[in-house]
Amino acid sequence: MTEPQWVTDISLSIIPKDWAITLWPFCFYAPNLIDQECVRVHEHYHWKQALSWGVVPWYLVYIVLWPFYRHNIGAHPLEMPAYAKQHQCEQSNKEVESE
Repeated sequence: MTEPQWVTDISLSIIPKDWAITLWPFCFYAPNLIDQECVRVHEHYHWKQALSWGVVPWYLVYIVLWPFYRHNIGAHPLEMPAYAKQHQCEQSNKEVESE
């Protein structure tokens, strides 16, 4: 998936610390996360997923599956690829820092 062109990142103090959420067409972040590139990669992935699936179907699938994964959100089928992208970003940043 390519970088989204219309995504709007918004920092809100009402978002709990260390939380971010994509409510299409926006990505909302706790103030401590708005500048974290790899968290933005994760949320932008969700943004693109919703766009490609159709926003309503994506959210319906996410919500229907959520009760089964709420205690292990990283195993949620729609979260797994987003976390993979986030971890890939984090690894790339570590490699650049170590050079």
